[in-house]
Amino acid sequence: MKQFFLILLLAASIQGFSQSESAFFTALKNNDSATMESYLDDKIDFSFFEDQQMLNKSVAISKLKNFISSQKVLSVEVIHKGSSKDRSSKYKVAKLTTSTDTYRVFVFSAGDFDSKSIKEIRIDKF
Repeated sequence: MKQFFLILLLAASIQGFSQSESAFFTALKNNDSATMESYLDDKIDFSFFEDQQMLNKSVAISKLKNFISSQKVLSVEVIHKGSSKDRSSKYKVAKLTTSTDTYRVFVFSAGDFDSKSIKEIRIDKF
């Protein structure tokens, strides 16, 4: 019986971790700016195609929201992820598919993908 509860607890914790890691990309797909904003650091390195700028969180969210609003997002799929050797930073690469084009979204995080951890977002054509 103890093993059953241990397995159940382990499965629930893995599921919770998986949900928190993908929450930013779900918010991106749904154009949920409030959720996206909660993951961003106060200053963010934001690259939109060739235009790279260091932006305040509110300006970066505005640019993301305008971009997503101008597209009909069909899917967001994480295609690659990794971390530094000491796990002090992580990154994810997602494929953002819209009705008109496909984009590569690179997200860099200091530590786990949680509150105020995202330091960099890059959006390019896929």
